[in-house]
Amino acid sequence: MSCYSCIITVLVALVSFVLGASLFVLLFAFQGTGPNKDCAGSFGPVTYLHRGNLNFAQENTFDAVVNGAALQGMNPEIDITALSDGSAVLFHDKSLKRITGVDKLVEDATLEELLSTPISAVIDGYDYGSTNNITEFLPVVKAICAVEDISINFDLKMTEAIDPVVDALVASDCTEGSNIITTAHPNVVHAAREALDDAGREDLRIGAYLALPGSGEYYFLGIKFFLKTRLMHALPRFSGSDILEFHASVYEHEKELIQKWRDDGWCTGVYGIKPEEVGNYDVDVYIVDEGPSFPDLPYEGYGGDGEPEPIEYKNGTDNSLLFYYLFIAVAGVLMLVFLICFALLVRLQK
Repeated sequence: MSCYSCIITVLVALVSFVLGASLFVLLFAFQGTGPNKDCAGSFGPVTYLHRGNLNFAQENTFDAVVNGAALQGMNPEIDITALSDGSAVLFHDKSLKRITGVDKLVEDATLEELLSTPISAVIDGYDYGSTNNITEFLPVVKAICAVEDISINFDLKMTEAIDPVVDALVASDCTEGSNIITTAHPNVVHAAREALDDAGREDLRIGAYLALPGSGEYYFLGIKFFLKTRLMHALPRFSGSDILEFHASVYEHEKELIQKWRDDGWCTGVYGIKPEEVGNYDVDVYIVDEGPSFPDLPYEGYGGDGEPEPIEYKNGTDNSLLFYYLFIAVAGVLMLVFLICFALLVRLQK
């Protein structure tokens, strides 16, 4: 074997080993990872009203989350979006269009502009009878925290919303034990954990929820891949959560995998359910849709950006472990290549 061939063989061996070993680590090393702090059995069960009480008023309004939820003895879940001027409001969508009719991104607006933009009387085909107002974040938190034994589920849509939430918690002295932060974005989880710890709020739980089934959020990998590997909850730059949250259809199909998380100390939470369905799920956190039937939403649930789509835990995508086993096979082939190259180099030394 020539010197050039030796160099190529060494390089192939090194690359094969590094790639193969890395794949094995990613696929197996985090499967037993526990939460940031043991949660199962020490938190909940607690129920939050998704975007407030939508039977009372339009979503994420003061009327829905304070008057319709907190003052009625129910815990609200609220969506927080940060604005270009550094303030924050309660708003779910990226665009103002569905809620106000204005075709503009929420984060590009100023607080003054939003407070003067009325919320439509008709939302997703349901007529509330009157318009409403977009709600500034800090005043609503103070109002909720002033109600005894009421907790808030803060749903963060972006990292820029972290500081307003932490500042509001500190300013309002909102210390109810069932306050939690939730987000669908792993990078937000880690940043929020650091911010809470720095503010002395290590006690606050963080939930990281899996995207809607059928949304294609995880491309070809699917939801089950991340339930199995726990990569989105356990990798160092994504870590910091205590609660695994998922849509009701995921629970119905993956009870065994979800139970493994609970056995490792995680709390679990379910969303996409009606109040009368709470008893069907054995979890710690319930995010309940307390609202009317919206004529423009044929698949039930609540509205968002874009056209409504069916929420379905899809065979062959969401529930597939095809790429999990494919990656194992690829890792195995790479390690085999490494062994072959290593054998050739040992033979050459002789």
